Amino acid sequence: MAAETAAEKSKRIKEEERKARIAARKAVAEKKAKEEAEERARREEQARLRWPVTRHLKSMLFKGAVIVNVTTIDQALLAQEVGATAISAYPKTVLTAAQTGSVTRMPSPEVIKRYINTVLIPVFTSVRVGHLMEAQVMESIGVNVVDESDLLTTSDGMVPFSKRGLGVPTICPVSTLKDCLLRIQEGALMLRTKTAQNSANAGAALVVLKKIYDEITGMRLDASKKATYLGNASGIYLPLLEDVINKGRLPVLLFGSGGIHTATDAAMMMNYGCDGVFVDPMVFNTIDPEESIKNIIQAVKNHNNVSKICDLSANYI
Repeated sequence: MAAETAAEKSKRIKEEERKARIAARKAVAEKKAKEEAEERARREEQARLRWPVTRHLKSMLFKGAVIVNVTTIDQALLAQEVGATAISAYPKTVLTAAQTGSVTRMPSPEVIKRYINTVLIPVFTSVRVGHLMEAQVMESIGVNVVDESDLLTTSDGMVPFSKRGLGVPTICPVSTLKDCLLRIQEGALMLRTKTAQNSANAGAALVVLKKIYDEITGMRLDASKKATYLGNASGIYLPLLEDVINKGRLPVLLFGSGGIHTATDAAMMMNYGCDGVFVDPMVFNTIDPEESIKNIIQAVKNHNNVSKICDLSANYI
């Protein structure tokens, strides 16, 4: 075999280098395609787990939503029948925990599955503040929204978890503007007023709501208050705060929650800036729970019409 000439050797080396570059580009393309396929599969799996959210998310995240807190399947069915936007299911023990001092954890997954399999409207359920594993368990069984609830027992040292890793929206309780901003930074899509456990007085929720909006209004009217606020509120993302100040409202929905069980309660919360309400289980103790919930739904829609609210106020406890 004739010896390879210098020209032939150079040509062979260049050809090998060309093939190596092609192989490298092909490997990069294959790796990228694999990563994209894995990401697509992950998103599809999330969509499968939260298909009701995909279908109902817009109906939940709009001004005028009414979520009814329930503790039984019958209550859930009643709420669905009268037109509630969603239900929020949590253990009956939450209602008495403050008096007994007992520990309240997330509801049994099997119980929540029964709600999911029974009603056609979205299902919220509660987990302990900072308990990411409880949230992941609830996500895995198909709940529509996870409520990082202050009504459940919070372990010492537990802090709210990042919501961005979950495949379902999270709603969080807030009592100050700082709470709102921090929860939004963590990925919460919805917020609700935080009030004393077992509070039967919607006025307590109103106090929280007014405090939040007073802080926003104060900084809109007096720029110097922003610097003072930032000095006392570490960890706040400045562009987020500036957006809230400029628009005069939060970038996510804020629901009234705590002691709301009459048409006047609901209308009051809407008039003071809420985007929707959580209806207290006490509504099921009224003379006619079905009519009471219907009236609350209408009160939310007609909160500026005093005459209408008067007509809707016939079912107080």
